Amino acid sequence: MNIPVSNCSSCAACANVCAREAITMQLDTEGFYRPVIDESKCIQCGACERACPWTKQVLNPNEGTSTPKTLAAYVKDEQVRLASSSGGIFSALARKIIADGGVVVGVAQQDATHFGHVIVDNEVDLPKLRGSKYVQANAGLIYKEVRSLIKAGRIVLFSGTPCQVAALYSVLDKGQYPNLYTVDIVCHGSPSVKVYGKFVESLENNQKSKLNTTLFRDKSTGWGSYSLAHLFDSGKRLVVNHDHSDYMAVFLSRICQNKSCSDCKYRKLPRIADITLGDYWGVSNYHPEMNDNKGTSVVLMNTLRGIELFDSIKDLVVHCESKAEYAIAHNPCIIRSEKQHPRRSEFFADLEKKSFSELRTKYCPKPALYIRTYKRIRGFLSRVKRHIKNIKL
Repeated sequence: MNIPVSNCSSCAACANVCAREAITMQLDTEGFYRPVIDESKCIQCGACERACPWTKQVLNPNEGTSTPKTLAAYVKDEQVRLASSSGGIFSALARKIIADGGVVVGVAQQDATHFGHVIVDNEVDLPKLRGSKYVQANAGLIYKEVRSLIKAGRIVLFSGTPCQVAALYSVLDKGQYPNLYTVDIVCHGSPSVKVYGKFVESLENNQKSKLNTTLFRDKSTGWGSYSLAHLFDSGKRLVVNHDHSDYMAVFLSRICQNKSCSDCKYRKLPRIADITLGDYWGVSNYHPEMNDNKGTSVVLMNTLRGIELFDSIKDLVVHCESKAEYAIAHNPCIIRSEKQHPRRSEFFADLEKKSFSELRTKYCPKPALYIRTYKRIRGFLSRVKRHIKNIKL
């Protein structure tokens, strides 16, 4: 393969189309999944390069639109909503697919530091797929499994980052499958597994216990002021507000993201999937009645199939019509990539030399006290304003 590393999104399309199983996805020195070729199996057929989404324009075969039908929405089931990152719409869609005899594909936490795509065919296991995971996931050979399922007639709901949805379409080779639905997320960038592993190591050393699970969007303190909840084998639950989390500071700075994320081909309209889901930040500015600080999703229905799928669950959802530009104003990742962090190379050069706290201090220092105070006051005033609006309504 002659694909530059800087363009590799780690989507694993190449591994899934290799008939000789000569390609495996392995972590590189920075902690990103890269295709590794077993030369003894490779026959130089070129299938891997032809499948790479970077080498061709991969489109949604269901003809996505640049003017998606846009909603602000959240599920009526409050337990599901509070356990979800935003409004719980994915869970409602997934439940519908399973009720119809189908399967749902999404990312689950496999151990303390590794995440990957799995297939779920029952509601009991659906919580594994729920919630954001701010670590790069290993797609493995999931697209081959999905291809087998849909060819066998099973209904499949596939969820992932936009580049993973593009990889699935590429592996399916532009075929139209009436029993396949796709959901992509509004992606902030794909962070290094190695960086997250270093953070986990520091946590475990501090807590004197192995980490079991991390909930990256715990809403016990509210949607807008969400926390990371770390669950340890000792039984301890450590909850850290995202504003005070060393890991979130590094992640949100984009210094530890995959190089390809700074020039993503799929942060644009039309979106690659049938439905796009994300946080509807700023929803109070346009639909104040939709924000009670428990989580609200922006739903972009990009294809007729996306509209059809959402319509099948709309009775389970509180929603109102909105505009894509409203959501984009406060969540620009929908259409725009951020430039690569200017100190990215320096950061990764230091990864083996410094502790996680030292990395955070050097590359993502805490803002000055007056800035933190200003943000807290601004957040408080915003909550008061929202409360007053809700009273008036």
